[in-house]
Amino acid sequence: MREILRTEDLSACFSGFWALDHVNLSVGEGELRVIIGPNGAGKTTLMDLITGKTKPAGGRVFFDGHDITGKPPHEIAARYGIGRKFQGPSLFENMSAAENLELAAPRENTVPRTFFRREPVRLRQKAGEVLRRIGLSEKAGNMACELSHGERQWLEIGMLMMQGPKMMILDEPTAGMTAEETRLTGRMIQRLAGDRTVLVVEHDMDFVRQVARTVTVLHMGRVLAQGPLEEIEKDPRVVRVYLKSDGREREHA
Repeated sequence: MREILRTEDLSACFSGFWALDHVNLSVGEGELRVIIGPNGAGKTTLMDLITGKTKPAGGRVFFDGHDITGKPPHEIAARYGIGRKFQGPSLFENMSAAENLELAAPRENTVPRTFFRREPVRLRQKAGEVLRRIGLSEKAGNMACELSHGERQWLEIGMLMMQGPKMMILDEPTAGMTAEETRLTGRMIQRLAGDRTVLVVEHDMDFVRQVARTVTVLHMGRVLAQGPLEEIEKDPRVVRVYLKSDGREREHA
């Protein structure tokens, strides 16, 4: 598998506290990677450094053969193709699901953000395909404010898909979902991988078990363990800092 993302000794320091300490990470093209760890482990900081939201104190980030260390977020998203979905959905509440997707398509110039100036047929076709893939075809005309919490999360994933990223970063994509919505989200994410690389930051271990192939565990700003989920769950270090010895999970973000 060709490597698409690599970090080398990536570090971040805030007021003397090392939130990330020489993290080395390698992710393959088309891979589904799940990142877990207790509060303060450095998960969000790692995502912030990859996407340019935070500048590193040291180390490098390489994506698809390019050094993207410290580049601005808009350049990392638009030029290099890294899309990120945060925990809470951010939608155009009084626009339909289809319109939200159309508005999320990348702009080819600096014209105002309105889908009426795009090629409407091509754009509607693309939005229709994404609606099918996220399970919202029957809700295409519904306003975003009318959707359930889970459907809103799916719609935002769809908005990322409309941008055609090479890698999608999903931050706790099942937060607040019902059990059935969580299950369907897992199936969706599994289908997304392969066509693109998917990084999932999650704490719900039932969901992690559903989707995980390779898991990276962060603890105190460092990589504690990494490998197949079945090996990670047996690692005594992971059990000690993240999983209870009786097998039940801590509710850490």
